[in-house]
Amino acid sequence: MQSTSEFPSPQSNINFWLEPRTLVAYAVSLLALAEIIDLTIVAVAIPHIMGSLSANLSEVSLTMTSYIVAAAVCIPLTGLVTRKFGMKHVVLASAVIFGISSVLCGMSTSLNEMIFFRLVQGVGGAFLPSIAQSYISRSFTPEEQPKMMTVFSLCVVMGPIIGPVFGGALAENLDWRWCFYVNVPICIAGFLLIWRYMNNDKHDDVKIDYLSFAFMALGVGCLEYFIDEGNTNNWFDSMEMVIVLTIAIVLLIFFVWRGLLGKSVINFKIFKNANFVLCCLSMFMFMLMASASLAYFPTMLQQSFGYPVDTAGYITAPRGLIAFVIAPIVAKLIGTVDARRVMFVGLLTFGIGCFMLSSYAPMVSQSYIICSMLIQGAGMMAFFIPIMQIVFIDVPQSLHSDISGVFNFFRNIASSVGTSLSSTIVSHQMQVTYHDMGAHVSPYERGYLWWSQSLASGIPEQSKIVLAQAQVMGQGALVSYLDSFFAFGCGMLLILWLPFLLKRPAAGAPVHMD
Repeated sequence: MQSTSEFPSPQSNINFWLEPRTLVAYAVSLLALAEIIDLTIVAVAIPHIMGSLSANLSEVSLTMTSYIVAAAVCIPLTGLVTRKFGMKHVVLASAVIFGISSVLCGMSTSLNEMIFFRLVQGVGGAFLPSIAQSYISRSFTPEEQPKMMTVFSLCVVMGPIIGPVFGGALAENLDWRWCFYVNVPICIAGFLLIWRYMNNDKHDDVKIDYLSFAFMALGVGCLEYFIDEGNTNNWFDSMEMVIVLTIAIVLLIFFVWRGLLGKSVINFKIFKNANFVLCCLSMFMFMLMASASLAYFPTMLQQSFGYPVDTAGYITAPRGLIAFVIAPIVAKLIGTVDARRVMFVGLLTFGIGCFMLSSYAPMVSQSYIICSMLIQGAGMMAFFIPIMQIVFIDVPQSLHSDISGVFNFFRNIASSVGTSLSSTIVSHQMQVTYHDMGAHVSPYERGYLWWSQSLASGIPEQSKIVLAQAQVMGQGALVSYLDSFFAFGCGMLLILWLPFLLKRPAAGAPVHMD
């Protein structure tokens, strides 16, 4: 068992929340928040970017795809680069690259420039969440970790929530370019705090297997491209998508082969830890369902309920507000209650929130919407904080960076899969509902006759049919969104058993063991 003496000793004359190591934890968590926000903040500004860069929706979506692909390729390399160059040097370089590329993204005058700078931005931000998680696990005692993991969990949860809020407000009131410029002060503040207070760690003479890196980079890149662009290109109906997926599978098989030979950029020893593998599975499944249910919620509010873009973002804010309230409660609770039970409650609560979303009526009240947001936010925090602690059980400290990198890779890839899955379900259900409901738009249908009689007299029959078809399209879109929420709520219920397969942290015992 790892003794607490291996952790930096607290400075008794300084408040815990103001200690240098705590300030560094704030800084790396804030940088991680900026990286996570950038996955969603641009989405709501896409119409503005399309007009400014004279591009269509399919072309502008490549700016998001390039960022996600770059991040997905680099995240698993966290353990390798921190061992070779040191955690401090990596996080400082990441802050600089992320900040400069954010400015360049905001200054872009063409689509090609934007795609390239977003690619660089993805590389710069990829290591930040994993390093934040690894730094906290290394620098704080088991008794202190729940406090700081709560801060980090807030950043992970708040990123996808406040991204659309900030993005909508900045795009509407200033300019879409400020969605990128807003990263600069965060990067500067984080860089200065880390440069001043973070201790230098030792470097190892790590040999890089470039063949393994090539297999992983190209394989993960192709897989991420398939996930992000699949729905746009009709998945397996597109020969391009089939070829991309085939290449991804072949390259990833070769990557695993290199890893089994002991020649890999990722330490395959971490997969011998069954608890870690199950934590990755739990995180993947939860983030898939959560991202899928969150991805198009603001779009539904705009299309089906007529909310302005900024209001649609603001009305999701209660998810973040309740997270701030619930986080310290959950952190204290897992010290006395089985953390796996807290995770179970979190999954169940989030699932209930999804079912509430699926019950929206065309005239749903704002109070009901806000209530469902509060329930989902509480469920997310009840899941995230315990799993951030459980994932490091039975993990030697030397493997913390590897664990963080791979764990965050599964979180990142799950978000992409969830978003694409949601898009596919909504698109499919729109066609199904339009076909089913549109079949009843006929002068020979009793329901149509009742509806047409409620219209003003003197309207031609053909105009009535056009009005009816428009209403069918609107109602069909709403039904398709509600169907997707119901499906993801059922998905949450199906994974309720996963927490009880994980190891239980002993009350008051260290989380990290050798």
